[in-house]
Amino acid sequence: VAQVLNRLDGKPFDDADQRLFEAFVIFCGLGINNTIMYDQVKKSWAKQSVALDVLSYHATCSKTEVDKFKAANIPLVCELGIDKLSFDDFSLDVDAMITAALRMFIELGMVQKFKIDYETLCRWLLTVRKNYRMVLYHNWRHAFNVCQCMFAMLTTAGFQETLTELEILALIVGCVCHDLDHRGTNNAFQAKTGSALALLYGTSATLEHHHFNHAVMILQSEVCYIPISAAMQLTFTFCCM
Repeated sequence: VAQVLNRLDGKPFDDADQRLFEAFVIFCGLGINNTIMYDQVKKSWAKQSVALDVLSYHATCSKTEVDKFKAANIPLVCELGIDKLSFDDFSLDVDAMITAALRMFIELGMVQKFKIDYETLCRWLLTVRKNYRMVLYHNWRHAFNVCQCMFAMLTTAGFQETLTELEILALIVGCVCHDLDHRGTNNAFQAKTGSALALLYGTSATLEHHHFNHAVMILQSEVCYIPISAAMQLTFTFCCM
């Protein structure tokens, strides 16, 4: 509520005074409203930050699992057969797929070239696996299968001579993460049901945006940090789609 009493020159208020006062009141009202909204945004951001911190903690694998794979003997590529497009991923169980994925990173020289801490790599792969849901197709086995196909192409088709080391790292990471937290339904389903994902990302490439953001959240967590340059974000985004 705003009120004016008298003009300094003693004259009565006219239409121009009224318009000026209305504009001033609107300006003040917007300022107050923006202040209230900013306070609400700060609280929402804090709430989201706490929620992400909790989710990150509970979505990360246990130390026991990490220690198990850190000490495990990693079979050679020839023993696993992962360099062939005819490779049958059903020959491996869920744990063996982790050791095979570790072998891919080692064989491509990613651990040495980018100085990736081996324990962090184990934790990251196990965390990624944990963040795939138990759906019929877009699950951890599917992610590993796509990654293995990329590895076979990189090692047998001469792609390593064409692509940079950073591009190869982005491709492998993108393949492993490309369907993270998939719900087993498509974008059309998300749009028609008005799901929270559709409201958050819109109806265009809803799930793809979610996979990418989920992957980035894991990659940027302190315990699972893998060096992916901002310059490689486009390649990584493509893989997640």
